[in-house]
Formats: sequence, structure tokens, C-alpha cells
Amino acid sequence: MGMRFALISIFSILLGPPASGGEQPFYQGKTIKVIQGAGDPGGTADLRTKPVIQSLQKYLPGNPVFVFQYMSGGGGAAAANYLAGAAKHDGLTIGVITSSSFGNAILGAPGVRYKLEDLVYFGSPTSGGPYAVVVRPELALNTADKLKAYKGLRFAERSVGHTMYIVGRVMSFMLDLEEPRWVVGYSSSELGLALERKEADARANSLSSILRETPGWLKEGFTFPVVMKNTRGEAAEAVPGFPQGRPSVDKYADTELKRAVLRFHNAVRPAGTVFVAPKGIPEPAMRELSAAFNKIWADPQFAKDYENLTRDDVSPVRGDTIEQVLRELPREPRVMEIYKQVIGPGPLPPGK
Repeated sequence: MGMRFALISIFSILLGPPASGGEQPFYQGKTIKVIQGAGDPGGTADLRTKPVIQSLQKYLPGNPVFVFQYMSGGGGAAAANYLAGAAKHDGLTIGVITSSSFGNAILGAPGVRYKLEDLVYFGSPTSGGPYAVVVRPELALNTADKLKAYKGLRFAERSVGHTMYIVGRVMSFMLDLEEPRWVVGYSSSELGLALERKEADARANSLSSILRETPGWLKEGFTFPVVMKNTRGEAAEAVPGFPQGRPSVDKYADTELKRAVLRFHNAVRPAGTVFVAPKGIPEPAMRELSAAFNKIWADPQFAKDYENLTRDDVSPVRGDTIEQVLRELPREPRVMEIYKQVIGPGPLPPGK
């Protein structure tokens, strides 16, 4: 009896006290790797990710440690490829992918080796947008009509397939811009400099990012001739401090083809940057992560902290909502083919 009690005592010390409910949290004492596929260190996407991870530390049982690995490239394809393929399905790797990752996968964009079914979705703090075309002041393109009449507008962008590349292409398609071009290969921090150095004429960006990253442009003559609504149908009125009264590109969707492409574009980006994990992770990990993320999206303090830090409006989208949107996504072949041309590297197709 004495020996048996001694052994039980030793095992109790080694194993530690049981968690609430008699079960130790899956993430007790573990390290979670966060694959950041939405941007570079210190960039806008990184700024939007950090408060979510800080809240995840609060709500995920077991007090795990988080480490970041940056894997931007291919409009988020590099990170999504890794998460769906090379990453272990042990629950210790999660990721952040861009809204463009959905359309790129559905349309089989170059470099995409993942399927949307290879990932599980935990949601996003924001539905993304609204957006604007930003034009350097020397061109004085302060109205949509002037923008439409300009030939050869040069857009600066990170890469083909990036979310802002796609937004700029869709807006150009709706406006029937004459021979627009894209100059790619810039880092996040170089995009503004590209316009200031006249290496490019324009770029697409979210309104909140413009206010946060380049507030001086509002006084320096940079123009914002047209905006694109977010998926909730909100334009500049959703972003206090941004100039009001700019027309939205949906007013220029003057053919059935344009309207169908715009509907598909809105449907294929159900949220902004989205938190995911490889499908097939252990059930306890899935249960704890899902519960923690859902608590974050419902937390008023998170919303306040997020808005103070990013100046973005919090409009959370749960993971199950994203999965439902993807299941119900309309997939008309002709519209998908035209959209694939719109977001690709070649010339824009005609809008009729």
C-alpha cells in the first residue's frame, strides 16, 4: 500500500494538476506557428494580425507561445500552398491568408497548388474594404470621367494575384480604362514611394489604409476619383475622415457582363484576411481554436483595441459563415472565365 501510494504521488507530480473538467488543454505548454501570408513584417496585414493573436493568447486554454513565419508571395498562394500541403496536421500551425486566396484557388491561378477544401476557416476581423484608386497629383485625375479618358495609367503593385492587384484590375474593368498597365514587384513600404517618385501613376488601396499610412496625401493633391464598396455595400461613408462624395465603380457596371463579374468578385471574397489551419488537425485542437476565435469576434474589447490600432472598422466574419459562402458560391463558367482574365496578368477583356 505504501509503495502504491508513493507511485501515485510521483505520477501526480509529473503530470501536474488536471485542467478544469478533468482534461488538460490541448495547447498546454505548446508553441503555435503562425504563417503570415497576407503581408510583410510591420505592414498593414501584419498590423491587423497582431491584435487577433494577442486575443487568441487570452482565449486559447493552455497559455501557448506564438511565433510568426512570414511567407508572402503569389497573392497569398505561397502561404496557402504551404498550409494545405507541407504543414503538419498536428494543430500547431495556423495561418493568415488574403481574400484573393479564394478566387485564385477557384479559378486555378498560376502557382496555386491548394484547394479551398484543404483548409478549415476560423474567420476574419473584417469583411475588407472599401477601396479607392489613388492617383498622383501631377495627373489631376480628380473625377471618374477624367480617369476613364486617360490612356496608359500605370498601377504600382506587389504581385499578380495580390488582393490590391485584383481590386485595381476589377475597378479598371468596370471603368473601361484605356490600356492600363501594372508595374509589380514592390514591397508594401515601396508602393507609396513608387507614386511619389513617378515610377507609377496610381494604386488601389483600402480607405482605412490610406488614412493610416499616407494621411498627408489628402493635403498634397493626390486624387481619389472612384471607390469600390465593401461586401456589405458600404463606400466612403463607412470610413470617417476619408473624402466623401466619390462615385462607386458599381455605377459604371453598365453591362450585364460587368454586373455578373462584380457579383462574382464580391461573392468570392467573403472576408478580409482570414485565419485558417490545415484540414485534419486533431479534434481537441479544432474545438479549442474554433471556440477561441468565436470569442474574439464577439469581444467588445477586442473590437475597441483593433479599431484603435488599425483604424479599421471591425466587422467580424465567423469561420462557419465563410464556409457557407464558399459552398453557395455561383460558378457560371463564362463569368468565371472572364473574371479569370480580369485578375490575370494579361490585357483586360472587353466589358461587353
